[in-house]
Amino acid sequence: MRKQYVLAVIVLAAMMLSSCSTAKHSSLSNETTLNASTQATQENQPTAQRSNKMKITVNGEAFSVTLEDNDTARAFTEMLPQTLEMSELHGNEKYHYLDTALPDNPQSVSKIQEGDILLYGDNCIVIFYKCFDTEYAYTKIGHIDNTASLEKQLGNGKIEVSFDL
Repeated sequence: MRKQYVLAVIVLAAMMLSSCSTAKHSSLSNETTLNASTQATQENQPTAQRSNKMKITVNGEAFSVTLEDNDTARAFTEMLPQTLEMSELHGNEKYHYLDTALPDNPQSVSKIQEGDILLYGDNCIVIFYKCFDTEYAYTKIGHIDNTASLEKQLGNGKIEVSFDL
């Protein structure tokens, strides 16, 4: 009888140790999976989700840009860094047609502000350096924070503008 009792205690102890080990392993496994999932999610986030800023450089002068929180701004920043040759239009804007279409959601803006960076259609990046009223619809990408010398730097004719994060 005593052998059976000792055997039962040993079996019971082995089962308890086994279940603790399995529970601990399961908990560690779940924690590891959760940590790996969180890390992968953070690494796979588009850069624009991590920061709402980008910069443009014109004739050696850098301008800080506050980005919109939308798919267009995120898709555009995924294409950076890049330098675009931008053409003059109407004495108030510079534009460049991209080879790639971006997600668009055009809205009537009614008033263009100096420093607006907008998307016309689904592939035309436009930087405005003067304020004016408009009937056109654009998708907002961002706005240049300090426009004091923007018009001077953008000047007349074609220019190169570098976009970077």
